[in-house]
Amino acid sequence: MGGCVGEKIFLCTVVPVPSLQLDATELLLATAGGDVAAFEQLFGLLHKRVYGLALRVVVDPALAEDVAHEAFLSVWHSAHSFNPDKGSAEGWVLAMAHRRAVDLLRSRQSQNRRTDTFTQQMQSTGAEEPADSRALQLDEHAALAQCFAGLTLKQREAVTLAYFQGLSYKQVAERLGATHSAIKTRLRDAMASLRRCMGS
Repeated sequence: MGGCVGEKIFLCTVVPVPSLQLDATELLLATAGGDVAAFEQLFGLLHKRVYGLALRVVVDPALAEDVAHEAFLSVWHSAHSFNPDKGSAEGWVLAMAHRRAVDLLRSRQSQNRRTDTFTQQMQSTGAEEPADSRALQLDEHAALAQCFAGLTLKQREAVTLAYFQGLSYKQVAERLGATHSAIKTRLRDAMASLRRCMGS
């Protein structure tokens, strides 16, 4: 499938469409029937508004471009669900783009909150926290998430309970059915692995 459809949607050339007689509804209905040319014209008509709406929500231009990309792919795949009796084609496309933007923003905010909590917990000086964790300087969210994913399953479980949920060694041991000393060793090894991974 050529033109604007697919992963290279933003590499296509916007098809110039005469300003008169332009009907987004007809273009969207034709797109629902698999008309690539109609989709390209719809893209040319609405992509600036879609990108502008996304940019207002996510602020970051690169993320806004991602949102617009995903929105138009969704338009291509979901055009058959458009009902002209329930609203305009332009409103339908913009609503889809807005949902994509909000979902992306919420996802990134949620990920950042989880990472911030993890980082703060490991850098705190709680009485039951391993001494190694107090020396960690984990400032890069993406790097931290990648390093955390590299831990063993048992280590991730222990770290999650101890740092995300704030359980003591004893509580973690009871929850995981392990000894107190085993949990201490597991967390110490996890902290060492994270520190090596982060290049501390």
